[in-house]
Amino acid sequence: MKTKIYILLFSCLLLGFEVWATKTINFEPNQENLSNPKNIDFEVRLTAPRRFVVLFENPDGNPIYVKVYDMVGNQVAQDVSNQKGRYMREFDMSNNRSEVFLVEVGNTRNNSTKRIFLQK
Repeated sequence: MKTKIYILLFSCLLLGFEVWATKTINFEPNQENLSNPKNIDFEVRLTAPRRFVVLFENPDGNPIYVKVYDMVGNQVAQDVSNQKGRYMREFDMSNNRSEVFLVEVGNTRNNSTKRIFLQK
């Protein structure tokens, strides 16, 4: 059946006919799409010259990881939150020479990344 459609489309293109194909896709949200948001909303706040705190809400208690990278791409810190509720953790970067860090918060499906600039 597919070969007949391809032959028909190819012959129409050779003869100069315009062929328009439309396909309607219906997206029905299911429970999985509603419970797993695309982006995890979190805050990064500067608390001291070389320290910052990461804040987010873990509504269902599923594991959410927090990873901190320097600008070269080296992972310099990691933490996992398995508890339901508000998460707050301070990270001390006084031993790292970089001034810019990337903070990634997410789970196995979705993650969000923000950058933070630290003073020396």
